[in-house]
Amino acid sequence: MPWLLVVHIVFLLVWCGTLLYLPALIADSYGADFDPSREPGVLPPRRLFNLLATPAALLTIASGTLLFLVQGIFGVWLVLKLTAVAVMAICHVVCGALILRLESEPRSRVAFPCVVLAATSALAVLCAVWLVLAKPD
Repeated sequence: MPWLLVVHIVFLLVWCGTLLYLPALIADSYGADFDPSREPGVLPPRRLFNLLATPAALLTIASGTLLFLVQGIFGVWLVLKLTAVAVMAICHVVCGALILRLESEPRSRVAFPCVVLAATSALAVLCAVWLVLAKPD
C-alpha cells in the first residue's frame, strides 16, 4: 500500500511543521498588546491548531496505525517509535492548553514554556525520524 505510506508522510510533515511553528506563534501572538487581527496573513494560533494541526495529527496517527497493522511490524522498534509519537501528542495537547490559557489570561508569561515546548517537540520529531530511518528490516 504505497498510497498509505504517502498519506502518512504528508500528514506527518504537516503535523511536525505545526508542532514546531505553534510555540513560536503562541509566544508572538499574545502579550500586553494582544490583537488577533493585527496580521491578517497569519492564522491565529487557535485556528491553526484546530483547522490544521489537530486533523493532521489524527490522520498521521490513524494512517501510521494502519501501516503497522498492514505490514505486520511489531517489536521493540515500534514501541520506541510510538513513545516518540506519544511525546509529540503530549506536546500537541500542551500547545492547545497554552492557547486556551492565553485566551483567558492574555498577559500570561509564555516565553519559557514555549521554548521548552519547542525544544521537546523538536527532539520528539527528530527521535521519530531517526527511528524510522534506522528501522531494522
